[in-house]
Amino acid sequence: MSTLQVRSRTTGKVRALRRAGLVPGVVYGPTIDSTPISIARKDLQALFSEITRSSRVELAIEEEGETRELEVFLKVVDYDPITDEPLHVDFYHPGHGRPLKLHVPIKTVGESAGVKSGGILNVLFNSVLVHGLPRAIPHLITLDVSELDLGESIHVRDVDFGDAEPLLPPERTLVTVIAPRGMGLSVEEEAALEAEELLEAEEGEGAAEEGVPESAADGEVGETAEGE
Repeated sequence: MSTLQVRSRTTGKVRALRRAGLVPGVVYGPTIDSTPISIARKDLQALFSEITRSSRVELAIEEEGETRELEVFLKVVDYDPITDEPLHVDFYHPGHGRPLKLHVPIKTVGESAGVKSGGILNVLFNSVLVHGLPRAIPHLITLDVSELDLGESIHVRDVDFGDAEPLLPPERTLVTVIAPRGMGLSVEEEAALEAEELLEAEEGEGAAEEGVPESAADGEVGETAEGE
């Protein structure tokens, strides 16, 4: 788990903070008061290179000469549209023993046997929405596609999510290898390929819908914080 040193701050004067190389932010959650903070820009950018959206981060908050530590998740980052530098960041503290929902990113590794044969690797989901206690949620789902041949897939049921629960049906396809048209396929095989692509398109639409957080009642990282 990554650690980030931050300082509590008074609200306002955010331009002065940014000129000083600091990024204003806020940490909030169901069991704590909303706390305005400031972070060194270089420390925040270094953190971004290490974590994903579902990574736990330990905030060490310095306030009036004392330091308190909170486990948080990255919630929202506002970027400058011209320089692409972070302007404001929100962190969410779920509270002890409270489950939450998070999108866990998917990463594929290896070169598929089917791709070596001329097929195309089709990644249908870039992330999976999961539910569980903060410590049970993985920061990344790594899928080894080396053994996938033409027409083969990895489904939700094939992935070990540990103690977290994926909020997708077990039969949902995450990654598949499809054959390009004209690759020596028979009429029947072409028809089967069209049917498979249609199904994948429908699954992709479902993913967009299911990826939207539904409720913050159980500590979902989908609540909003007051920005500046």
